[in-house]
Amino acid sequence: MQINREEPAPTPDLAAAIAARVTGRAPNAVARFTTGARHYVYEATFADRQPIVVRIGSASAHAEMAGAVHLSNLLRRRGAPLPAILAQDIQSAFPWIALERLPGVDLGAVMGRLTDAQLDRIAANVARAQAIAYQTGSAGRYGYAIRPEDAPHSAWSQALDAHLARSRRRIASAHLFDVASADIAQRELDAMRDEIDSIPPTPFLHDTTTRNVIVTEEGAFSGIVDVDDLCFGDPRYPAALTLAVLTAQGGPVQYVSAWLRHAGLSDDRLFRMYVLIFLLDLMSEHGQVFNGNQRPSSPEDRAALHRAFERSAARVRS
Repeated sequence: MQINREEPAPTPDLAAAIAARVTGRAPNAVARFTTGARHYVYEATFADRQPIVVRIGSASAHAEMAGAVHLSNLLRRRGAPLPAILAQDIQSAFPWIALERLPGVDLGAVMGRLTDAQLDRIAANVARAQAIAYQTGSAGRYGYAIRPEDAPHSAWSQALDAHLARSRRRIASAHLFDVASADIAQRELDAMRDEIDSIPPTPFLHDTTTRNVIVTEEGAFSGIVDVDDLCFGDPRYPAALTLAVLTAQGGPVQYVSAWLRHAGLSDDRLFRMYVLIFLLDLMSEHGQVFNGNQRPSSPEDRAALHRAFERSAARVRS
């Protein structure tokens, strides 16, 4: 979600004060994580105890932070590997949650040096976590929501249309890519609309990509973070996002093949159309302002991303 750049933002001093309140100890240091485009997430370290994570929302993020608390309670009691909530105040001016610090880093920081066997084990753990989310139930509606009855769409294709429309708006505003790329993706979506709308609304964790999947430097799976809402639709969607990221940035795409295999999901033309949608989404992020963690946009990165989009479009059409 894009942040209003005029909106006041949480500070490291606030994170330190929250960490001290939760633990009864002043932290030695507070450092912000450099990934994530919505919330302000800090690691607080101490001399005599394990670190904690302080996750702070903007002044307009109360509903999202409440969703994180609700879904943590829902999913953890079913066995999902989410960090424990140590304390929370989702009513404060900047709503916050203090969490246990899972050992490790985002998968994307280490996956390039992991073996196929390690990646396979991580993929199996992600597939198991997703299977827990699948069992939380739906209300026959599609798209992103905290609770199934609040999902905004009556058909899965409507959720994809909305995704494409957002990418189109961003690309048009930034003027860094040709908005005609959105037309290409939209034509492919329209051609598969009947198949898309036959898909049931399965709940899934939509952001278990190269980020939010925490693994140790040695390649052991620790858990999943930053679950503010679910998506209801085709459970292959986050695997497609992961493949789009790995295709655009370079990385071990066999990890996605392992994920699909462990989950019993197929890599077909529709799945590749999802990848195309997410490549367009990555294009649309260039030139946008989020929460200070946005990646810089370079001509080289944009050219590589555009080539990946063209290759993906050709594969969908073939």
